[in-house]
Amino acid sequence: MLLQQQKETRGRERTMEAKPEEKAEFEEAEIEYVSYGGEHHLPLIMNLVDQELSEPYSIFTYRYFVYLWPQLSFLAFHKGKCVGTVVCKMGEHRNTFRGYIAMLVVIKPYRGRGIATELVTRSIRMMMESGCEEVRYLSYFCLGNIICNDEY
Repeated sequence: MLLQQQKETRGRERTMEAKPEEKAEFEEAEIEYVSYGGEHHLPLIMNLVDQELSEPYSIFTYRYFVYLWPQLSFLAFHKGKCVGTVVCKMGEHRNTFRGYIAMLVVIKPYRGRGIATELVTRSIRMMMESGCEEVRYLSYFCLGNIICNDEY
């Protein structure tokens, strides 16, 4: 009897597991990339980051980046919907002019199709044109219940 209950419980647990995200259907040419265009883009960036990243940021954090380095922030749109963003900064660090990728988000249905790569490429290109010698990116990921980080 106990064995049967355990099997039933495992079966229910499996059916309650999150289903894989449906991938969005689109052509690469349908994605429009734009640089940060002002205050009307700020809620879009905030929504994406709040929705997809685990670390909460205040509006002051967003404004710090987009007001001081607007040329380093980009958004990706698909048919008018914001599906990705990158937010960066740059400055002096130990006698080096360094860029830093602060936030990088692509919503799950659009991942794995090169959107993040294009967003980062555009930001790094702007950093290089501005004299950056290196770029840093800190990412967080989960291994079970452990949160880890990597710096690139």
